[in-house]
Amino acid sequence: MMNQRSDMMTLFDADEDHGSVKSLVKALSILEAVAEMDKPSTAEVGIFLGISRPTVHRIVQTLVTHGYIDQDPHSGRLSIGYAVLPLSASQLDTNRLRLEALPHLTILSSTTGERSNLGVLYRNRLLYLAGIEKPDLPQIYTRFGKTAPAHCCSLGKAILANSPELSVSQLVAKEPLTAQTDNTITDFGALREDLAETRRRGFAIDRAEHMANSYCVAAPIFNSRMQVLGAIGLSGRALEPLLAHTKLLTQTAERISHVL
Repeated sequence: MMNQRSDMMTLFDADEDHGSVKSLVKALSILEAVAEMDKPSTAEVGIFLGISRPTVHRIVQTLVTHGYIDQDPHSGRLSIGYAVLPLSASQLDTNRLRLEALPHLTILSSTTGERSNLGVLYRNRLLYLAGIEKPDLPQIYTRFGKTAPAHCCSLGKAILANSPELSVSQLVAKEPLTAQTDNTITDFGALREDLAETRRRGFAIDRAEHMANSYCVAAPIFNSRMQVLGAIGLSGRALEPLLAHTKLLTQTAERISHVL
C-alpha cells in the first residue's frame, strides 16, 4: 500500500507544471485510494496521499456527482460508486485472454472438482481476471479484480518464473517479499530457486504461502513469441489432490496458449 502511495506521489511531481493533468492524476489516485482503503473519510484519504483536505474534498465531490464515489450521508465515509462497473464490464467483456480462457476454466473445474483461476501481472501484483468455483458450490465467483502479492501465489510465481530475470528483480525492488503466512518465501535467493524449479517442472506451487490452509498450483500461458501473458491455476484446501491434476492443468494452459 505504501508503494502505491509512492507511485502516486511520483506522478504528482512529474505533472507539477501541468495543472489540469495534475488534477486528473490526483482524482484517479483518490479513486484508487478509496478502493484500497476500508471506507475512509476524506481526511484519511488526504493524509494517505499527502493531499490537502480542501483539495481532496473538492475532487471527491466531483467524483460523487458523477457516480464514481459514494459518500455515506450520515458518516461521510467513502466507497466506490456504481459508475466504475460499466468500465470494468467493458474491459472484462473484451479481454481476449479472459474470453478464451473461460470455457477451459469451466471444463477444468468440472473435471477436477476444484476452483480454477486466471490471473495476469499488473502493477507488480497478481490481478485475478476470472475464476470458476468448485462444481458443488454456487457458480458465483467474486475474486476477479482482486490482487495478491506475486511472489507468494502460484499464479504470480508461474508468471514470474517465465519472465526476464531483470523484470523479476525490478518487481522485488518495488514490492518487498513481505510474509503473508509462515510459509511465505521472503528471501530473494530462495525465491529465485523456487522460480527455477517452477520452470523445470512446468507449473508453480503455492504451499499455503499466500493464505493459511489454502494451496494452489498454476501453469503459464504464452503468446506466439513465447512471452508469458498470464497463468491459470487450481486452488483448494489440500495440496495432494491439486498435484494429481497438474498434467491436465499444464495441457489446458497449452491449449489456451495455442488459441491465442
